[in-house]
Amino acid sequence: MVTSPWRALIGLVVPHRARVAGMAAVLAIAGALPLAGPLLIGRFIDDAVNGATARRLLLVAGLYVAIGLTRQLMAVVVAWTAADLAWTVTNELRSDLTRHVLSLDLGFHRRTSPGELVSRVDGDVTALSEFIAQFAVKAIAAAVTLIGIVVVVATQDWRIGIGLAVYLCVAVGVMYSLRNQAVDEAAGEQAAMGRLLGEVEERLTGADDLRGNGGGSHAVATFQMASKRLLRAMLGREKQAVIFWVASNAVFAFGGIAILAVDAALLARGSITLGTAYVVFQYTQILREPLGQLADETERVQRAAGGMARTIDLMAERSAIHDNGVGSFPSGALSLTFDDVSFTYADEEDGTPVLEGVSIDLAPGRTLGVLGRTGSGKTTMARILLRLVEPTAGRVLMGGIDTATVPLSHLRARTGVVSQDVHLFAASIRDNLVLFDDTIPDARVRNALAELGLLDWVEAMPDGLDTVLGPAGSGLSAGEGQLIALTRLFLREPDLVLLDEASSRVDPVTEERVTRAIDRLVQGRTALVIAHRLSTVERMDEIVVLDNGRVVEYGSQHELRATPHSRYAQLLATGANSEVDAALLDPGAGQ
Repeated sequence: MVTSPWRALIGLVVPHRARVAGMAAVLAIAGALPLAGPLLIGRFIDDAVNGATARRLLLVAGLYVAIGLTRQLMAVVVAWTAADLAWTVTNELRSDLTRHVLSLDLGFHRRTSPGELVSRVDGDVTALSEFIAQFAVKAIAAAVTLIGIVVVVATQDWRIGIGLAVYLCVAVGVMYSLRNQAVDEAAGEQAAMGRLLGEVEERLTGADDLRGNGGGSHAVATFQMASKRLLRAMLGREKQAVIFWVASNAVFAFGGIAILAVDAALLARGSITLGTAYVVFQYTQILREPLGQLADETERVQRAAGGMARTIDLMAERSAIHDNGVGSFPSGALSLTFDDVSFTYADEEDGTPVLEGVSIDLAPGRTLGVLGRTGSGKTTMARILLRLVEPTAGRVLMGGIDTATVPLSHLRARTGVVSQDVHLFAASIRDNLVLFDDTIPDARVRNALAELGLLDWVEAMPDGLDTVLGPAGSGLSAGEGQLIALTRLFLREPDLVLLDEASSRVDPVTEERVTRAIDRLVQGRTALVIAHRLSTVERMDEIVVLDNGRVVEYGSQHELRATPHSRYAQLLATGANSEVDAALLDPGAGQ
């Protein structure tokens, strides 16, 4: 594992050798061009002093103007080349980070807010992009210019050349020794920014609840605390930047004065010409410019190093879900078995099991309704089935195959999920149905809608399939969002369907459509339906009732209905439209 931010950054760039070589060639030319100007002016001065012809002087002046125009053109080429390399490298890194974050287990996502992840996946990588496009370009061009100055001055007078070389070594040595002092501060600032973004994201998501229940003052207070931590981190980073700036500029000033003193002494002794003296003076000024630019860019360097350090830390995160399976499930509808499954969240302080000794056995093509109060372990069952978390004991089998022995991609290709929180995009209904897969033809989409009894609903929209939804699917009710999700799942044609309270937020107008769509979706498929309403599971083949993570009742729909003292029968007696949480699941009821 690479731990140095700079080694990691080099590792990102190495695969793009051709682009780097092209940019280096452009920068070499751009860095060498500033050397020609003072030489031409020095030649112009010496020629004028020696009585050169006007034609000769005009030729030198014309060359000087041509080089100036070339420098402007090269500035454009450098900017384009650097931006192209920076975005190519960092966009790949963004993709790698996104895939890595999506592969991490639920425990990581429970302790990391979406706002902080945005900061790390995008904000830190943007800092790297700016570093490559700005600082790295200036550093390479500056290196060419500085080495060129030493070489050219040494040809004019070896003593001044040696003095410049010593000065450069001292200046670069100071900058190098201070390069990492502010990395921790920069990383701390970016971490504080991530936490602030997490606070903002969380508060905006719950804005309606905060306003409606008088929690606005608390939200403002927590935001202010996060802002205060960010301010402290920024001040710490700025302090290190100021120290760097003062130290480097002190070296620049001292070295510049020393070189000019030598230049003046040699001119007074007649060891160099007036033109040479001018060249040395101009090069001294040019010398300060690239070094000063590098010193001024320390903040960008700090941000890049801090961003790379945080990126290394993020890539070092390892999922608790091991994806090393090589098996595969049989074709067709899959049986489902929970074999004495228990689970406890590792980040819960009390260590109370969420599931304990859960065993069920569902034949292929059968449907299972899961009932239980909030907190009884229903959603945890779904997470274990999808391997978002691993059971702390027991195992889950699909088609007789342990899910832990099958690649995650294969598991999730054979299963489909609709939860109560459906995510819709600011895009057309068609794009939301096919998730931007242009290979799925409209005819297939319409056939799916027709099979689910939803085609008339979509065609009644202003532009049919081309109707564009607002952000997060605004323009549709929660129930209509469920219809989109159910159709999306139907198009995938999974063999095992998981519906996690998919009808809990359905309005009465849409409930009939949702019910018909669910009935069609589960036909010929194994289905696990976590229910919020009793009416949702009335058509399931089997029923399991959970209480405090344990199975307290399990059997076929007909058997449980026919048993007056069963919990399921007592729940139905409260009314098919009752919510499970509203019905008392008293272990002693009916006895």
